[in-house]
Parts: sequence; C-alpha cells; structure tokens
Amino acid sequence: MLRIVCGLVGAPDEATDPQLACRARDLTVSWLRWGYFGDILEDSNIDALLARAVQRGYDYCLVQGWGHILAEHASPNGGQSHSFFEALPDWIAGARFCLAGVADRCLLADLAAWQALGRPCSTNFPITDFGPELSGYLIDLKPDLSAGGPFLRSLDELCEKAARGVFVLNYEPYGDVEETPANFHAPLSALYSVAAGFKPNRILQTHGFDTHTRMVFFDYSRQALAFRRLLHEEWDGRDYPRFLQSAFPRMAEAGTHYYLWPGASAERMDWQEMERLWAAELSRWGGAQAFADHWSRYRELWHEYVLLNILSEQQRLLEAIDDQAGSVIWWSNAFCTVYSATHYSLEQKRQIYEQWARSIANKAPRLFLYGSDHSNSSVNGIAAGEYWDRYSAQGGDPLLGRSFHRGQIRF
Repeated sequence: MLRIVCGLVGAPDEATDPQLACRARDLTVSWLRWGYFGDILEDSNIDALLARAVQRGYDYCLVQGWGHILAEHASPNGGQSHSFFEALPDWIAGARFCLAGVADRCLLADLAAWQALGRPCSTNFPITDFGPELSGYLIDLKPDLSAGGPFLRSLDELCEKAARGVFVLNYEPYGDVEETPANFHAPLSALYSVAAGFKPNRILQTHGFDTHTRMVFFDYSRQALAFRRLLHEEWDGRDYPRFLQSAFPRMAEAGTHYYLWPGASAERMDWQEMERLWAAELSRWGGAQAFADHWSRYRELWHEYVLLNILSEQQRLLEAIDDQAGSVIWWSNAFCTVYSATHYSLEQKRQIYEQWARSIANKAPRLFLYGSDHSNSSVNGIAAGEYWDRYSAQGGDPLLGRSFHRGQIRF
C-alpha cells in the first residue's frame, strides 16, 4: 500500500480574481476527495510541501495547483471503474523518477529519491512525464478557471441529470454495512435511506428487520423515488434485468436519467453486462433464491417516500426521524457529490454538513449512521450522538482526514 500524502500549492498570480482562485481551489479539493481521504497539506511552495511530507514519514507526495483536477471514470459496484489512485501504484512500480507529472500543476515526488539527490529545487529539476497511463486522468482548469469552459459546462449538465437520476445498482460497495455495530440491537425499528440501488436492502438484511420495521426513502430525485415505489409495488425480486427492460420505457416520459456504466443508457444497453452485474449482486446475497426470499419479506414493510434535497431541506427529514433504538440512516455521499461541489464552496459544504450532524445528534442520538461527510470521509457503525461528540472534538477542516468509521469505502 502506498504511503502517499497529497498537497495543495496556492499563491496564484495577484492579477487573478480572488473569487475565481478560491473556486479553483475548492474544485481541486472536491475532486481529490473522491479518491483520497487523508490529510491534504497546503503551502505556497512545492519544496516546502515535500519537506513537510518527508517529516511526516510519507514515501510519496502528490502536489496539485489550484484548479487542477483528477478525473474519475465510475461504474456500478462490480463494473468497470477507474480512478487515478487505482492506476497510480502500477505506474510507480514500473517507473524510475524523482519528480513526475506536469510542472507547477501536478507533481508526484518520490521522497526517498528527492532526499537522496539533496532535495533539489522543483522549479529547475527534470520532470518525468506521466505518459498515457496517468495523463488521461488530468484536467487543468487553471488557477483563474480560464481553461475550465467545457468542464464547468459539463457540471451543469451532470447536475441537471442528477436531479432526475436513478441508480439501478449501487456505485459504492457494501463493505461498511455487512457487519452490525457491537452495540446495535436488532431488529431495525426504522431505516432512513436515499433511494439508490439495493444497499438499503442489504442494510435491512444484515442488521435484521421484522414486520414492524419502518422504511423511509428520501431523495431529491423525484424519479428515484418513483422507481423505488415501482420496484416495491410490482417487482417479485427475480430477473432484475428483465424487469428493467419493461421499466425503462415506462419511466421514459418522466425524463429519467439512469446511472449506468460509461457509454450505456436506457436506449443503448449492453444487456449482457447488466446480466453480469446482476449475477454479481446475487452472489453477495448467496444466490437468486436468497434474494427473492428477502424481497418477499421486504415488500411487506411500511414504506414512506420523502422528496427533498438534504443539502437545503433538512428539517423535513428531521421531522420524519424518530429517536428509537435500532434505527439506521444511510445518506451515501450526498454531501460530497458533483452536485454539492458545483453549488457550494468547501466551507459551505462543511457548514451544511455540520448543521445536519448536529441536528440528528440532538434529535436521535441513538440513530446509527452510514454515509460520508463533506470531505467524503466514511461515517459508519457509529451512533449520531457519539459521532457528533468525536467530530466536534477534532473539527471539520476540509483538508483534514477523519476516521470516524470501522472502515473507509470509496463512494
């Protein structure tokens, strides 16, 4: 496992509009947080950052300038997903370098080599090219966002799709919910959940539920809630790809956007790939019969559907939450998405998240939490009251890594 720390180098040109520069910095950090969860060092000088990384005992340091983006290509859990940090270990294993990347914008330092060479100044030292293995993940918007036109326009499109989006399968893994916390007492009294894939069902299965369990779905996508209702009311829990073939055209008039794998859409589907993904899902449950049995029990539960944006309408969800033992909430990465990064600054995201965490701790301190915070650090297996106490003690600096979880997962 790479012992790597990420750094942020600022001090843009004084002529740069401060608002644009701050926006560039926020975007760099937001995109970095989808693949990196540790501390982010910040300085106005690359060499000072490298020295700090050495002092902390890291082997590598990745330094980005404000406005530099690490892109990611995502797919459902079990599909073809690629990120810069997944590709990086193989590239390092096959390369010999001291500094690699793009001068002043994205530099990877082998800190042992840097020290052995006498800590050379990064401004006049030869830089090894990343090559095609890593360059495809790099997007440079520039510190004043002058090169950000296409990228920023794409964010508006992604946000518009998200507001009518449906996850037919989960992009995130189930590792955080497979074992119940030691102090959790089954069965579930209530599960409050975003309307995405089958992770809500996996939480029900692993945490235990009975006929009295209350199921509350909340989402800002009207289509996501409609799809969950359709599943609950009409699907028998068998042959999911076949059900999707009938559901896709039925929801077409609602303008539904489906989150699938790159290049796929409801109109242009590789059904063999969907069959493969569904088979992978069933294997996590112990086979088709095990899932069908679960689904039959699940359909008997009381369901509620709440349309809201958790970033701006928290009160309506808080009113739906009861302070009961055996209750769980899963919000996935709602506070650290393309949507939140597009509409809010790092500090605004932090304030919104802290309002949320404080409110649920006050309203339902026994509620067990699953999701990620405003910096995409996992939150799992911990009750709301304890979590807020520990979070408050450390503080919510967006550049700090946090470990209030049993295990970190990638969202």
